[in-house]
Amino acid sequence: MDKVMAARHDVMDSKAFNNESSDVAMSDFNISLESVLGLYGELSAESLKSLNEVRKKTVELKRNQKMFSLCDGRADVFIVKEGWASLCHASDKRGQDICNVFMPGDIIGLRESFFENHDIIILALTNCVLEKVSVEHVHELFKNDVSVRRAVMSYIMVNDNITIERLRSCTHHRSEERVAHFLLEIYTRFCFKGLLKTNIYSFPITQDVVGELLGITSVHVSRCMTALEQKKFIRKTRSSIKLLKPEEMAKSTGFDGDFIYGHIRLDG
Repeated sequence: MDKVMAARHDVMDSKAFNNESSDVAMSDFNISLESVLGLYGELSAESLKSLNEVRKKTVELKRNQKMFSLCDGRADVFIVKEGWASLCHASDKRGQDICNVFMPGDIIGLRESFFENHDIIILALTNCVLEKVSVEHVHELFKNDVSVRRAVMSYIMVNDNITIERLRSCTHHRSEERVAHFLLEIYTRFCFKGLLKTNIYSFPITQDVVGELLGITSVHVSRCMTALEQKKFIRKTRSSIKLLKPEEMAKSTGFDGDFIYGHIRLDG
């Protein structure tokens, strides 16, 4: 009888999770160039106005669509309004050569735009809505507006920190810990932007993409996800993740959110 009741409880709990995860509780954060950069550094009213006036153009990409990005010898800059995308480099080898993933509230190409003749390829991991912003206008503000310059540098620093922290995980931990570390990274990025109201977040990227970022096969990613579920660290659906014990996961993987965002918190 106890087993039957437990099974019923698991089914009911699963249905509740599926209902909850089908509508991931996202905040009403307005994603724009000025609001995103404002998270990484304090912006004056004049700076906010100037960023709002930067030339913009909406670009929509379908899932798996690629877009070559280069503007007058410099990479274009895009705000991710909806969906997930990745940054790739041209490669003759097998695989997509994915070097990072971007979710709503991220800026693609900002760091790359400061290097001449640096081209990038944007791969849409889901259907995406991007906002292309004027590189020339952003660089002009970077040159002449101190608060914009600080915010841009802070954004670039955070993304470099994310890459360093992920690399550290890949060189020091087993596959299961790498996957857990990556799930914590995504959760922390969502939380920093104020885009979550719960511990459930959208996770629509494939195991192939996760594997390429972490240096393991997609089959191994699947096994690691299953192991994390069995340990009651996470619960997953086809397109979302629920973190059940984020503190324990952070302890077992050595994930350090302060390394990523610490300089912003100190400035604040």
